[in-house]
Amino acid sequence: MTGILLIFNDFGTWELMLIMFVILILFGGKGLPSIAKTLGRGMREIKTATDEIKRDIQDSATSIKREMNLPDMENPLSDFKKPIDTIKNPVKEIGKSIVESSKEINDSNSKKA
Repeated sequence: MTGILLIFNDFGTWELMLIMFVILILFGGKGLPSIAKTLGRGMREIKTATDEIKRDIQDSATSIKREMNLPDMENPLSDFKKPIDTIKNPVKEIGKSIVESSKEINDSNSKKA
């Protein structure tokens, strides 16, 4: 669908009106509904075919993943979350102690001056 829109991106209003006028002259008013119906059917078939291809690719990727016993890669960082969480709290405590120590040093230096 986007490919079709890209084709018409360069056409202005007058160009599209000229194309519609030429189609009307060539096929007549009675032939336009059948042409539109045929175009609609063709576009629907293309969409169905592309959806089927996408589904086949996803199914084959899923089956390959199962065959290789690969872990679920929806969230690849979930395996690292637990070790990071165990390290996070001690690091916070060290950071707090450093801040407190620097405050004490600053306070003692300001009292000396």
